[in-house]
Amino acid sequence: MMSRFLLKIFSSSFLLILVTLIIKIPVFLSKHLQEDSFITWRVARNLLQYGVIGFNGDERISASTTHLYMGISAIFQMIFGGNFIYPVLVFSSILFAIGSIWIGKILFSHDVLKRGFFVILFNMTPPALTASCLGMEYGILFFLDAGLIYYGLFKDRRWAFVLFPILLVWTRIDAVIFLGVIFLADLVIRRKINFIFMLGGILGLVSVLAFNFFYFGEFVNHTITAKKLAYKNLTPNHEPRYFFYQWAYYGGLIKKHAWWTLAIFLAFLGFLAYAFSRILSGNAKISFRIKVILVAVVVFALLKMAIFSVMKAYFDWYYWLPRLFLFIPVLYYFLNIFRWRKRLWIPSVFLAFFGLYIFQLWQSFTIGYMEEKQRVQIAKDLKAENSGMNRSIILEPAGIIPFYTGLYTYDEVGLVNKRINDEMVKDEKFWWMNSVRDFKPDYILTISKKPGGLYYHMKPEDLKYFDANYRLVKTYPISEVHRNAPEILSWIYKIRPIGKDYFLYKKL
Repeated sequence: MMSRFLLKIFSSSFLLILVTLIIKIPVFLSKHLQEDSFITWRVARNLLQYGVIGFNGDERISASTTHLYMGISAIFQMIFGGNFIYPVLVFSSILFAIGSIWIGKILFSHDVLKRGFFVILFNMTPPALTASCLGMEYGILFFLDAGLIYYGLFKDRRWAFVLFPILLVWTRIDAVIFLGVIFLADLVIRRKINFIFMLGGILGLVSVLAFNFFYFGEFVNHTITAKKLAYKNLTPNHEPRYFFYQWAYYGGLIKKHAWWTLAIFLAFLGFLAYAFSRILSGNAKISFRIKVILVAVVVFALLKMAIFSVMKAYFDWYYWLPRLFLFIPVLYYFLNIFRWRKRLWIPSVFLAFFGLYIFQLWQSFTIGYMEEKQRVQIAKDLKAENSGMNRSIILEPAGIIPFYTGLYTYDEVGLVNKRINDEMVKDEKFWWMNSVRDFKPDYILTISKKPGGLYYHMKPEDLKYFDANYRLVKTYPISEVHRNAPEILSWIYKIRPIGKDYFLYKKL
């Protein structure tokens, strides 16, 4: 009876997608949205309002990491206006679900039940929830990744080797890592070079670089240049041990920079190696093509984690899809290789993945509450007083607050305003204070510390200038947010004290 009911749901892609959306409703309700998604959404709004891809009116700048998702966000804002956020999140989640169904069809071509279990469990994993629900471009990126694997590697459709590489590079330029690994996988399967695939990759890369050069005057997105300049001295520790800690911190699910985080991640990789030994053994009746695909997704995941850790890319969202791809062989092992009584096996697997789901949901509500009580509140306070392009602010980060206030923005990394980067080049130590003197922003929002000291460097005369021209209007202490949080969230804050203090200044 239960099997017939599940077969009815799992055999319908529409119903399966609906189930995945129901799973993700609590994440939507948590109000957990990645800060950088607001940068992309403001660029999209800027395009609609000014006809320019930029952040501050008619100033051209590739402040968003993704051209394709920025364009899609502009379409959603054009249709839904200010209420576009939930529709675009649902759209991203639908595309993610379709991508997971494609992967399920590769791994379980003739077993509808296992395919359905795979799709549901896969969509419950923490990286699946973050990739599809937090507003970034990764739901679309996974859809395109899965499309290339399904229609390209698995079904060998020639059009897929042209269309998907172009769309992938227009979504994120670092998708070239994924394309390189899949090209090698295709070479192993075909045993000859796929020139159509090469054409697709070249067209995608050349078209994006040409667009960036002719429109923005630079080959790569400005975000890459800005981060490279702003974060070059972020971490003075260059020991190999530190790299491995970073690798485990971003590669795993536990956000603690410690030896035991590395130990747990290495234990997981050990289990993954064991699972692969079973998958690749001659006893397992698995097609050569599926084995190559499973190896390829893991190679991509580990390669991207290693490259970005070496490059000191300290942003969690870069690692969402690599983490996600590591779950594919794990689920395949449990659903297709592992032998146990169904009576024990099905509840055990669901219980384990439900635990992961609750783990991410708890984190999302914790972060969402913090954002709502702090950065969203700062935006409300500023908007109530004055907002719009005729007023300016220096702050970090450049997501939520500029999006809701519409203020002309200088951010401390220079992601959305090149003039900050120019100041960094001219004076590596006193660039922030020089920016305040030169740009005379109406508002200044500092993070963690007040001006002066180790980060917001000032000379004695700078401090006099600052005190004469700016006054502190409000402090937003993170301890107050933690203290007033519901008990269930407060407990998490004690384990992982996320968030920092903010200090809002106004020009006299």
